[in-house]
Amino acid sequence: MKGYRINISLIVIAWLATIGVATAYELDCPTRINIKSDHPELEATPEGWQVSMKKNRSLLLSGIGVYSDEPVKLFQLKPETGIIDGKKHDLTWQINSAYDENGNYVSCSYNGDEVQLVKKIDPSMKSCWADYSNDKNQAIKAKLICSASEWQKVE
Repeated sequence: MKGYRINISLIVIAWLATIGVATAYELDCPTRINIKSDHPELEATPEGWQVSMKKNRSLLLSGIGVYSDEPVKLFQLKPETGIIDGKKHDLTWQINSAYDENGNYVSCSYNGDEVQLVKKIDPSMKSCWADYSNDKNQAIKAKLICSASEWQKVE
C-alpha cells in the first residue's frame, strides 16, 4: 500500500508540473548573432569603381517586438503597461485575440532592424511581457514571457 501512495504522489506531482508548463513559457532572444556579409551585385558598376568586400561580423540584440501575423506584414503591436498574473509590467501585450487571425510572433531585432529573428508564439497564450537586462559585458538581454492568463489594463 505504501508503494501505491508513492506512485500516486509522483503522478500528481508530474501532472501539476505539466500545468505550469502549459500556462506560461519564455522566449529568450540570443544576445548576439553572427552574419556573413555577401558581395553585393550591382546592375552596373560605375566606371573606375569596384565593389568592396565586407568582413563577417557580429550583431548585438537591439530589442524585442510582438507582431500580429508574420512580422513581414508590419503589424507590430504597441506595448502597454498592464497587469499579468497579478503583477504590473511596463511592456505588455494582449495576444491571440479575435483580431490576430494568423497568430502572433515575437521578433528579436539586431543592429536596429538590420536582421530579425522571429518565432510564432504559442496560440494558447493570452498575454506577454518583455523582460530586459544586461549581461556581464553590458550587452542587452531580452526575453518574452507569455502567460495563458488574460491581460488587464492598469487603471
